Amino acid sequence: MKQLIILFFCLVLFKAEAQSSALNIADSLYTLGEYSKAIKVYSQVDLPKAKLQIARVYNLVRNYDKAIVEYESIVQNDSSAQLPQFELGKLYEKTKKAKKALKLFKQLTIVNKNNPEYFYYLGNAYSSLDSIPKNINTYKKTIEIDSSHLRSIHKIAKYYVKEKERDSVIKYANKGLKFYENDAVIINLKALALYNNEEYKTSISLFEQLLKLGEFKPYIFEYLANAYSKVENYDKAIVNYKNTLIFDDENERALFNLGNAYWKKKELDSAKIYIKKAIDVQQVSFDKEYQTLARIAGQEKDLKSALAYYQLAHQEAPKNVVYYYQMCIIAEMYYKDPKIKLNYYEQLVSKYSNQKNFYVEYAERRISELKQEIHLTTN
Repeated sequence: MKQLIILFFCLVLFKAEAQSSALNIADSLYTLGEYSKAIKVYSQVDLPKAKLQIARVYNLVRNYDKAIVEYESIVQNDSSAQLPQFELGKLYEKTKKAKKALKLFKQLTIVNKNNPEYFYYLGNAYSSLDSIPKNINTYKKTIEIDSSHLRSIHKIAKYYVKEKERDSVIKYANKGLKFYENDAVIINLKALALYNNEEYKTSISLFEQLLKLGEFKPYIFEYLANAYSKVENYDKAIVNYKNTLIFDDENERALFNLGNAYWKKKELDSAKIYIKKAIDVQQVSFDKEYQTLARIAGQEKDLKSALAYYQLAHQEAPKNVVYYYQMCIIAEMYYKDPKIKLNYYEQLVSKYSNQKNFYVEYAERRISELKQEIHLTTN
């Protein structure tokens, strides 16, 4: 009997050592990125950690469906295990399963009322379900637990910027800047709140700080330029409007405001240049849309409508020889009178004689052929 007991404990010990060894091998494969091999080895280990690692691997390689199945299996077997529940909740959020995430994070906040991350992700779940102000109140709860929880501060400050509640933005922005003085998101939100409240001088220093932090974004240059213009510092406004145009030289607002800044400086020639550019970029052309309608009409054998649409396309973009060429082709099909056909081709050559390309050469050849055809039919 004693020998059987000893043998039993030896077998248990041997199995435990084998499981531990396999787990170490699987962990090494996981660390090296050998994920498929790691899953095979983890599958041979009958331990909770191995099952959790399998779920993590599937999550890592973006096989979210299998990851969720693995996590849910772990949670069902041990409902008290917070870590797999937390990871599953985040995966629910990632895969847009907001209702499931909400339910899970509600449970976690009941189990542990002092974990700020649980409340933060609960707030995210409320946000995904457009449940306001529940999400804002939940983010506020997060900050009550951890006053330096920057992501929650971001969410709250951003919400109050949209609501144009200047004092609330400043309150929460200052909370964030107390711990993270160079956080670009918080500085940006505070600058926008001040700008929207027409506190232009104060907003300028914050927008300039963003540039010093390397936040070279077009909207920052544009807001900064607007603010300088509001305080009548037109030289700096001009510099920043031009920086805005580096990103998009057809920014109608920046072009117009740049022209306006030059006008305020009495530099009228420069003002006219940029105001005219602002007008040019606003000119809307529908030539491609008319061309598409013409093609549709052609497929429907409605040649009259096709010709009309190509004429409209040409009116929108008169420099495009292709549209006039297409008019000629449709006219050939629509009209029986060769004289009408001839007139279309002659108009093409007349309008685009300075272009030596296929379309002009084809039109010249057709003119010669049609003239010969007309000559033969009249004699």
